[in-house]
Amino acid sequence: MSKILDTFSMLKDILDKPGVTGFEEQRRRCIAEYFSKFCDSVSTDVIGNIIGTAGHGEKTVMLAGHYDQIGFMISYIEEEGYACFKQVGTWDPRVIYGTRVRIWTGQQPTSFVTGTIGAQPVHLVEREEREKAIKMEDMRIDFGASNRAEAEKLGVLPGCVATIDSSVARLGTESSDLVVGAGFDDSCSIAAFLKCLELLEDKRLDKVKVCVVATVQEEIGLRGAMVSGFNIAPWCAIAVDVTHAIAPGVKATKVGEIKLGGGPAIGVGPNFTKELWTMMVEQAKVKKIPFQIEPVPAASGTDAWALQVVRGGRISGLVSVPNRYMHSANEVISIKDLENVGKLLAVTIEALQESNIQTSQILKKSK
Repeated sequence: MSKILDTFSMLKDILDKPGVTGFEEQRRRCIAEYFSKFCDSVSTDVIGNIIGTAGHGEKTVMLAGHYDQIGFMISYIEEEGYACFKQVGTWDPRVIYGTRVRIWTGQQPTSFVTGTIGAQPVHLVEREEREKAIKMEDMRIDFGASNRAEAEKLGVLPGCVATIDSSVARLGTESSDLVVGAGFDDSCSIAAFLKCLELLEDKRLDKVKVCVVATVQEEIGLRGAMVSGFNIAPWCAIAVDVTHAIAPGVKATKVGEIKLGGGPAIGVGPNFTKELWTMMVEQAKVKKIPFQIEPVPAASGTDAWALQVVRGGRISGLVSVPNRYMHSANEVISIKDLENVGKLLAVTIEALQESNIQTSQILKKSK
C-alpha cells in the first residue's frame, strides 16, 4: 500500500497554501499532487475543480468537497498606505479585528506581504460604542506601507486577496487529537478523500468508478459542484463538508448533539437520498466506525444541495466533519473524526459496488 503523509502534516501542507475563492491556484497544485498518488488520472476543469478518478466500473460515485476558503480582497489603497478591503465569502466582523493576514502578491509560497487588520483602539472609542461590533468598513489592513506609492512597490494593489495568517497546530499539547487553524472549512475534506483512496487502493473497484472532486467557489454559491456535477453526471454523489459542533455559546438545542471526537456526522433530511444515508449508517455500525446523525430539515447549503438536482437528479448524501468556531481565524476539528470520515466513505463505496439503489422507477405503465 502506498504511504502518504500523516493527516496532521497533510492538513498543514494543504492549508499553508492560499485558497481564497477564485484564487485557488497554489492550493490547487498541492491537492492535485496528492490526488496523483492514488488516482488513475487527475485533471482540472475550466472553473478550477480538481477531478481524480480511480476504478473502472460503469457506475460513477462522486465524492465532492470544496477547497476554496473565505478571505479578503483589497478594494482601495488610501494615500496613507492603509488597505481597504471587502470580504470574499462570509465573515463575522467580530472575529477578524486584530488578526494577522497575508496579502498575496504572486503565485509562489513566499509571494505575500504580512499585515494586520486594525481599527480605532478601544481607548478612543466613545463609551456607548464599546459594546458594539466594529464594522468591517471601518477596518483597514496595515502592512507597513507609508503611502500609496510604497504599497504599489510592494505589489499590494486593488484586486489582491488576503488570508488569515494562522498555521495548523495541535490544540493543547503535541499529542492532542484536536487541531486548530484557519480554513478547515472545507479543505480538511481533501484529507478525508485521501484516507478513503488509501483504504481502497488494494480493493477491486470493477463495478464503480470513483471520482474525487475538490470543488471551488462553494463559499459564493456552490458553483464548482454545479459544474463538476453536470460534467461528471454521477450515479451517486456524496459531499463532504464541515458542520457546527457543540462549543461555547453553541448548544445542542440549536445544532443537534454534534461533538468533536464523536465521529462523522451523517446528514439526514430531504436534501439526501434515504437509501444512501441508511446504507452509511448500517456500514458504520457493521464496521464499528463511530458516527453521529445530523438532522438537516431543509437545503444543506453544501455541495450536496447542488449535486442532488444536477442533470435531472442524482443519488446524494452528506458526511460532515464536526467543527468548532466555523468561519473564524481559528477553527478546531478532530483528526480522528477526519480519518473516520475517510473510513466511512471507503466502506460505503465498497457497499455501493453491490448496491441496486435505483435512480427512478416506473410505478404504472400506460395501456
